[in-house]
Amino acid sequence: MHCSVPRRYGSRWFLPLMAAAGVTMSLTAPLEVLFIKASSDSSAYIGVFMFAAGLGVILVDVFGTRFVPGIDARVALTAGLAMFAVATIGMGVADGGVLLMSSRMLQGLGGGVVLGAGLQAAVRVSPRVQTLSPTGQSDPTIARSLARFNAAFLLGGAVGSPGGLLVAGLIEGPVGYQIAFVATGVLALLVSAALAVALPALAAPPGIGRPTVGLPQFTRTPGGAAALVLAMVGDFLRGGVLFTALPLAGVVRHYSVSSIAVAIALMSGAEILALQIAYRIIGRVGVVAVLVTSFLLGTLCAGLLAVEPSTTTYFVASTLFGISLAGATASLPVLVVAQVGESSAGLAKFRISAGIGILAGSVGCAVLATQLSMPVLFLLIAVILLGSAHLSHVVGRRMRAP
Repeated sequence: MHCSVPRRYGSRWFLPLMAAAGVTMSLTAPLEVLFIKASSDSSAYIGVFMFAAGLGVILVDVFGTRFVPGIDARVALTAGLAMFAVATIGMGVADGGVLLMSSRMLQGLGGGVVLGAGLQAAVRVSPRVQTLSPTGQSDPTIARSLARFNAAFLLGGAVGSPGGLLVAGLIEGPVGYQIAFVATGVLALLVSAALAVALPALAAPPGIGRPTVGLPQFTRTPGGAAALVLAMVGDFLRGGVLFTALPLAGVVRHYSVSSIAVAIALMSGAEILALQIAYRIIGRVGVVAVLVTSFLLGTLCAGLLAVEPSTTTYFVASTLFGISLAGATASLPVLVVAQVGESSAGLAKFRISAGIGILAGSVGCAVLATQLSMPVLFLLIAVILLGSAHLSHVVGRRMRAP
């Protein structure tokens, strides 16, 4: 059975809007750890702030696995991005305390809804993509639809990542942070309105079941556990390195906010360029080879940042980290689909793993940065990425086994 979607809609509008959503949801991401560190020196307070958003995402991913797929994906995308927008504005106007933390939690909830609904919308928006069969098998074009969604959303994220930092760099002091948050929230509201107007209704296909809030119901799939661990590491790389460790390294080493913004811009630019060719390379050498190479390159970058604190090394390592991140984000969804399956449950597993990775990366790096020296933190990151490269090799060997 095919999703009923008018011809004038579909990926022509969906993908650009998802890229715009990626821009808005990443504008202040690298800025947030600098914002909270400027507000407090308490590692516990910083940890709670970083934990709140990650917890919001996890709550949606875990308790919403039978809710988000059961509702209209356009409604979920619009509502989720509106929640994110209101929360980001709230963070910009809050003086601290309850309002700040509740806004941070709401930001995570909204982000989790957008990420989960985006995967469902990517499958439903194309009239050529079939719904899932009772056995969990699907039209092969589902994988391509998911890949295009991930590419568009992550491309938008790469474009937006330096934005908030650039604003804060131009306007010094707390006012720069506040303007960046409020402007991001307003932009997110505009994108949310555009989603409501431009997309068609994307109702759940028959067989999905009524929306229910509760724990997910999963069945084990052979080889899926290792792939999901790697999915965690992929989002650990984004949340822990891109949005947390790199900005904090700049602060600890007394770089200006503008220099940190340049580093994030270099990383984002490299990621954008690498994403353009990553899928072609995967088609030639295979997903495992790209994933292993990406993690090894990330290991090298973390090692460089651990042993050499110069600004030049900071910029070079940031650029190479962008290539590493692009390789991981392009190859991991393909690997997870191959190992876990293409069912809605498989997508839910991927989202839970990604949420755990972001939570562990952002909270862990933010807290450890106040307890450990930067060289030790980056050495720890290097060890994690090196272990992930080995695990990727093991998964690849299992996939080649008869």
